Amino acid sequence: MTIWKAPLVLAVLAFGSTGALAAQTVTAFKTGEVTTGMTKQCFYDALGNAYTRTIGSIELCPLSIQVQMRPTPVAQPEMRTVTAFKTGEHTTGMTKQCFYDALGSEYTRTIGSVDLCPLSIEVTHR
Repeated sequence: MTIWKAPLVLAVLAFGSTGALAAQTVTAFKTGEVTTGMTKQCFYDALGNAYTRTIGSIELCPLSIQVQMRPTPVAQPEMRTVTAFKTGEHTTGMTKQCFYDALGSEYTRTIGSVDLCPLSIEVTHR
């Protein structure tokens, strides 16, 4: 094998043999916002994927943010409803963010600060 082919072979082995693809940073653009008590949820879209950022109610939502986007698989699995289980919560002013996990995906539900987070919720999952 010649010397100039060796780096090419190593590159193919390093990148072609692993099933994992690296996440890439993309720009998400603001699509809306909702103010609840002392917090504001800013909603963004990046190439068809939805993102949310929570800030103080008197702050301005940035018009765009940088987000990590994982490469999507070639074949899209069907959407199905699954149960997400509570992993934590965070109270800010008059609202509480309840955090959930379903099959490795994270979900957030915002409720009133004196309300109890459900131990599980139904979510649509791919």
